[in-house]
Order: sequence, then C-alpha cells, then structure tokens
Amino acid sequence: MSERSTEQPVGSAPNIMWRSSLEEARQEAHRDGKLVLIYLWHHHCGGSKTMGERTYPDGAANSYLERHFVPVRFNTLEEPEVEAGFDSGWTPTLIVEGPEEREHRRSQGYLDARRFVGELSLARLKDAIDRHDYETASGLAEEALGRTAGDPEREPEALYWKAVAAFEVTGDRDDLTGGWEPLLNEFPDSEWAKKASYARG
Repeated sequence: MSERSTEQPVGSAPNIMWRSSLEEARQEAHRDGKLVLIYLWHHHCGGSKTMGERTYPDGAANSYLERHFVPVRFNTLEEPEVEAGFDSGWTPTLIVEGPEEREHRRSQGYLDARRFVGELSLARLKDAIDRHDYETASGLAEEALGRTAGDPEREPEALYWKAVAAFEVTGDRDDLTGGWEPLLNEFPDSEWAKKASYARG
C-alpha cells in the first residue's frame, strides 16, 4: 500500500509518494522489479530540510526516484529505534536495498539533485554487480557515467565498475586493465584509482 503523510513538516518532501511501511515497500519492490530507498531524516536536520526543499522537488530527481525505486522514510526523532536498527548516527541517510533486504549502497549527508541521481544510478549499478548480473551492470555503468559526469567523487567509481562489469562479461583481462586506464589517467588521486593502481604493476 502507498500513501502520503497527512503531516508536512519542514524537510518532509511531500511531493514524493513515501511509503509508510518498510515491509510493504519491500513487497512492492519485489513485485515491480525495483529497489527500496530508505530515507532517514528529521525536521530539525538542516540537510534533510534542504533536500526536502531543493532535491526531491527537482523534476529529474523525482522522476528517476519514482521510476526505479520504492521510497520509504522514517523520522528518526519520532522513531529513534529505526536509526539504531540501520546503524546510522546521522541524517540525512539514504540506504538502498533490494527487496531481499540486502543493502547495496549507503550515503550520509546532504545531496543536491544531481549528486542524488548520481548516487541512485550507482546504487542500481552496484545492485547488478552484487547479483552477478554483469550484462545488466554493463548497461547501468554507461548510464551511471552519464549521471555522474563531472562529479569527482562518483564518476571515478562508475569508471571502476564499468571495467569490472566488462571483464566479467568477456573474461578478457584487457577489458579490466584497459577499462581502468581512463580512471587512472583522469582521476589518479581518487580512491577508486588507488584500488585499480595494481593493474599497472
């Protein structure tokens, strides 16, 4: 079941059709082939407030979220046990999990609309990687590169996983090491380049 909250405190992002039950969100995600986005927030949190005012109302962010995810939110002041249950000590926290309750990605802190969509695209990519669905991951890697272009934190990660997916599809090590070359050349100081640096010997 999907419903909108009748209350709209600051930061609540009322334009999103937030589900009120995690279990129902998981069931819906399983039925519709989507992922679950869990949003931990509260109305005194500056980051949550700004996301509610700027990020979620953005048309591209809203559309991407609704198309690929089933969103459920928890106000951590009203339900502190939820924050503890997800081992999160900060808001806003975004957690993406599959309907089988496996966590694929987590982000803490404010995200503007573009970085938010970049995060979600990487979550979809990581879900495919974790499920060993490398054909799907290859396509999602291309999408993630477009969504994260110009983002120095996320574009390197998209490049890393793109090469991994290609290697897993073909079994050709050149697809891995060669695929990492743009990462090593364009983002040499990134953490993801450091993870791939062994490939150069």
